[in-house]
Amino acid sequence: MDILEDLYYGNLFPHEKCAKLDDEVKELLKLLNRNEEKFVATLTEVQKETFEKYKDCNREISEISEREIFLNGFRLGARIIIDVVNN
Repeated sequence: MDILEDLYYGNLFPHEKCAKLDDEVKELLKLLNRNEEKFVATLTEVQKETFEKYKDCNREISEISEREIFLNGFRLGARIIIDVVNN
């Protein structure tokens, strides 16, 4: 693992940090949860298991994408700094 991944995963900061969610995101999360509860209530047990697997895969894809975006942002920032210093 490189230093940026350590930074991303919080390995460089032993204390826990919580992100503040703005009101718009909080409302969207409430809506998402409410709609998911209604949807899951209509499913059979087999369908619920399939939906849980779907959510797990989606969560994993999101985590990978977020990590790559984080790393790319730091790399771009480093290239910008190098360019500024060299000019």
